[in-house]
Amino acid sequence: MKTILIPTDFTETSKNAAEYAVGLASLLGVPKLVFYHFYPTTLVYTPTGELDEYATLEPSRIKSIEELNAFIESLGTIPEGVEVEMYQGAESINVGIAEIAKITNTDLIVMGIKGGGIIKETIIGSHTLSIAKHTTIPVLIIPAFAKLNKCEKITFLSDFKDVDKNNSVEGLRTFLDHGVVKFTVLHLLRHGEKINEAHPEKQKLEKMFKKYSPSFQYKESHHYTDDVSDFVFESKTDILALVPEHHGLLETIFNDHTKKLAFHSKVPVLIVH
Repeated sequence: MKTILIPTDFTETSKNAAEYAVGLASLLGVPKLVFYHFYPTTLVYTPTGELDEYATLEPSRIKSIEELNAFIESLGTIPEGVEVEMYQGAESINVGIAEIAKITNTDLIVMGIKGGGIIKETIIGSHTLSIAKHTTIPVLIIPAFAKLNKCEKITFLSDFKDVDKNNSVEGLRTFLDHGVVKFTVLHLLRHGEKINEAHPEKQKLEKMFKKYSPSFQYKESHHYTDDVSDFVFESKTDILALVPEHHGLLETIFNDHTKKLAFHSKVPVLIVH
């Protein structure tokens, strides 16, 4: 991994995500951090009714540069040897992030989010799930109160479907190659489902992750997010990884009121494609 992209709107949620990303860069030896700020604009027109693009964009652009510099400074010391780049844009967030990711050859996007049904509180937070589902770049979603401690235990949530059609090992490789002492594949059993050692999808996963000696855990599912939450908490998972195409779970994870989900306050969710 060479580049982490950190979109921000200067809120506490995005600052917490940025602090996590800085710590992650130090932990994983990532040489470049890219900060991106989307700034809204107020349209200004000339007396003849034409759009004054300079008056519309320039004040917002200058303010964005000043605030982005102050934001990065507020994060504290950037790890020695880590290059920092800054970008601003007035286009839509999704388009802007996609363009910056392409320009900088981004390997991982780190974004903050608030759970409990209030993800629309911030500009960045309201777009996090959409970006995570549609970009091909791995996205690490940082809950509002998550702090980086270690990346030693990773749980990969699999539904044992179309395993050979996804290449999730690539999205996980950087994390798995760095000091992971326990890599678990979690499968929640549907009603009446039985899994044995000869299950074809299990064998594919074993082959895919052979280098990392995965352990397989099975849990009867009664309430999906509660069951995932319980496992994350009990196993002391540091990062929960999943493939969004196979789960209608992202919105539920961050909006579910039925229980205090463990990863609402602690555990980042890594979206791999």
